[in-house]
Amino acid sequence: MRLGTALFTISLVISGCEGKAPVAPPGLLLSRQAQQAGAAIFAANCTICHGENGDGRGQRREGMVPPPANLKQPPWSDPGSAGRAFLAIRNGVRGTAMPAWRTFSDQEIWNVVAYIVGLKG
Repeated sequence: MRLGTALFTISLVISGCEGKAPVAPPGLLLSRQAQQAGAAIFAANCTICHGENGDGRGQRREGMVPPPANLKQPPWSDPGSAGRAFLAIRNGVRGTAMPAWRTFSDQEIWNVVAYIVGLKG
Protein backbone atom coordinates (compact mmCIF):
# COMPACT_ATOMS: atom_id res chain seq x y z
CA MET A 1 0.00 0.00 0.00
CA ARG A 2 1.35 3.42 -0.91
CA LEU A 3 2.13 5.77 1.95
CA GLY A 4 -0.38 8.37 0.73
CA THR A 5 -3.14 5.78 0.55
CA ALA A 6 -2.28 4.51 4.01
CA LEU A 7 -2.29 8.02 5.50
CA PHE A 8 -5.59 8.81 3.78
CA THR A 9 -7.21 5.68 5.18
CA ILE A 10 -5.86 6.29 8.67
CA SER A 11 -6.99 9.92 8.61
CA LEU A 12 -10.50 8.92 7.60
CA VAL A 13 -10.75 6.34 10.34
CA ILE A 14 -9.48 8.82 12.91
CA SER A 15 -11.89 11.50 11.70
CA GLY A 16 -14.90 9.24 11.89
CA CYS A 17 -15.39 9.27 8.14
CA GLU A 18 -15.25 5.50 7.86
CA GLY A 19 -19.03 5.30 7.58
CA LYS A 20 -20.94 5.15 4.34
CA ALA A 21 -19.55 7.74 1.97
CA PRO A 22 -21.95 9.72 -0.22
CA VAL A 23 -21.97 9.15 -3.96
CA ALA A 24 -21.24 12.02 -6.34
CA PRO A 25 -24.18 13.14 -8.47
CA PRO A 26 -24.05 11.43 -11.90
CA GLY A 27 -21.67 13.14 -14.31
CA LEU A 28 -20.58 15.78 -11.82
CA LEU A 29 -16.96 14.67 -11.41
CA LEU A 30 -16.34 15.07 -15.15
CA SER A 31 -18.36 18.26 -15.52
CA ARG A 32 -16.21 21.15 -16.75
CA GLN A 33 -18.65 23.59 -15.14
CA ALA A 34 -18.39 21.84 -11.74
CA GLN A 35 -14.59 21.71 -12.00
CA GLN A 36 -14.42 25.44 -12.79
CA ALA A 37 -16.74 26.30 -9.89
CA GLY A 38 -14.65 24.05 -7.64
CA ALA A 39 -11.44 25.72 -8.84
CA ALA A 40 -12.74 29.11 -7.72
CA ILE A 41 -13.69 27.78 -4.27
CA PHE A 42 -10.35 25.97 -4.00
CA ALA A 43 -8.40 29.11 -4.95
CA ALA A 44 -10.21 31.18 -2.33
CA ASN A 45 -10.07 28.68 0.53
CA CYS A 46 -7.66 25.80 -0.01
CA THR A 47 -4.52 27.03 -1.77
CA ILE A 48 -3.09 28.58 1.38
CA CYS A 49 -2.39 25.04 2.65
CA HIS A 50 -2.68 22.74 -0.37
CA GLY A 51 -0.92 25.06 -2.83
CA GLU A 52 -2.07 26.55 -6.11
CA ASN A 53 -1.55 23.21 -7.87
CA GLY A 54 -3.07 21.13 -5.07
CA ASP A 55 0.33 19.54 -4.45
CA GLY A 56 0.37 20.21 -0.68
CA ARG A 57 2.94 23.00 -1.01
CA GLY A 58 0.92 25.98 0.15
CA GLN A 59 2.28 28.99 2.03
CA ARG A 60 1.07 27.70 5.41
CA ARG A 61 2.42 24.13 5.10
CA GLU A 62 5.58 24.81 7.08
CA GLY A 63 5.29 23.33 10.54
CA MET A 64 2.09 21.39 9.79
CA VAL A 65 2.25 17.84 11.10
CA PRO A 66 1.12 15.99 9.15
CA PRO A 67 1.65 18.25 6.15
CA PRO A 68 -1.27 19.12 3.85
CA ALA A 69 -2.21 16.35 1.44
CA ASN A 70 -0.95 16.30 -2.13
CA LEU A 71 -4.36 16.26 -3.79
CA LYS A 72 -2.89 15.43 -7.19
CA GLN A 73 -2.10 11.92 -5.98
CA PRO A 74 -4.42 9.01 -5.26
CA PRO A 75 -6.51 8.50 -3.35
CA TRP A 76 -7.57 12.16 -3.47
CA SER A 77 -7.55 12.37 -7.27
CA ASP A 78 -9.24 8.98 -7.62
CA PRO A 79 -12.93 9.26 -8.62
CA GLY A 80 -13.58 6.11 -6.58
CA SER A 81 -12.62 8.00 -3.41
CA ALA A 82 -14.78 11.05 -4.17
CA GLY A 83 -17.28 10.31 -1.40
CA ARG A 84 -14.50 10.01 1.15
CA ALA A 85 -12.99 13.30 -0.06
CA PHE A 86 -16.45 14.88 0.31
CA LEU A 87 -16.60 13.73 3.95
CA ALA A 88 -13.07 14.95 4.67
CA ILE A 89 -14.00 18.41 3.39
CA ARG A 90 -17.37 18.49 5.15
CA ASN A 91 -16.14 17.12 8.51
CA GLY A 92 -12.43 17.97 8.52
CA VAL A 93 -9.76 15.46 9.49
CA ARG A 94 -9.07 15.11 13.19
CA GLY A 95 -5.39 15.12 14.12
CA THR A 96 -4.53 17.40 11.19
CA ALA A 97 -4.94 21.07 10.35
CA MET A 98 -7.75 20.20 7.90
CA PRO A 99 -10.83 22.02 9.19
CA ALA A 100 -14.46 21.13 8.70
CA TRP A 101 -15.95 23.28 5.94
CA ARG A 102 -19.55 23.22 7.14
CA THR A 103 -20.26 26.62 5.57
CA PHE A 104 -20.04 25.07 2.11
CA SER A 105 -23.18 23.63 0.58
CA ASP A 106 -23.15 20.03 -0.61
CA GLN A 107 -22.98 21.33 -4.18
CA GLU A 108 -19.96 23.50 -3.39
CA ILE A 109 -18.16 20.56 -1.80
CA TRP A 110 -18.93 18.32 -4.79
CA ASN A 111 -17.58 21.05 -7.07
CA VAL A 112 -14.34 21.13 -5.08
CA VAL A 113 -14.16 17.33 -5.25
CA ALA A 114 -14.69 17.50 -9.03
CA TYR A 115 -11.83 19.99 -9.26
CA ILE A 116 -9.57 17.75 -7.15
CA VAL A 117 -10.39 14.68 -9.28
CA GLY A 118 -9.36 16.73 -12.30
CA LEU A 119 -5.93 17.47 -10.75
CA LYS A 120 -4.52 14.00 -11.39
CA GLY A 121 -0.74 14.28 -11.40
